[in-house]
Amino acid sequence: MKTIAKLLIIAGLIAGAAVPVIAGPGPEYWQRMKSAEEFAKLKAGDKVLYVCNQCQTVTENTIASPAEAMDHCKEGKTLTCPSCKKQVKVTYKKGRNDPPVAQEVTFVNEKGEECLFIAKKPDKK
Repeated sequence: MKTIAKLLIIAGLIAGAAVPVIAGPGPEYWQRMKSAEEFAKLKAGDKVLYVCNQCQTVTENTIASPAEAMDHCKEGKTLTCPSCKKQVKVTYKKGRNDPPVAQEVTFVNEKGEECLFIAKKPDKK
């Protein structure tokens, strides 16, 4: 009886460890773009992902030009989620003790809550 219980526990642990592998890549897999320097590296034809927390979608977008890429990080600029069509505003999150160069690009809704982020689409390997 004890042997069967041990086997069931071991099988449960193995099955529980396999779930993240089966689920596939998630947000930690994406290269979230946090700085103007990262947006400046984008070229025409690069693909980015809009990850919207408001409508729970991930939408792929192709960058048409470097100028369009830089529009994604201009403070005060508004962007529209391609899926739910809600407007988001580009802001910079600044730490109190961080130097001015350590600013993070964020996208907020009308309530000032972070609601979207942009990630560079991973290259296929």
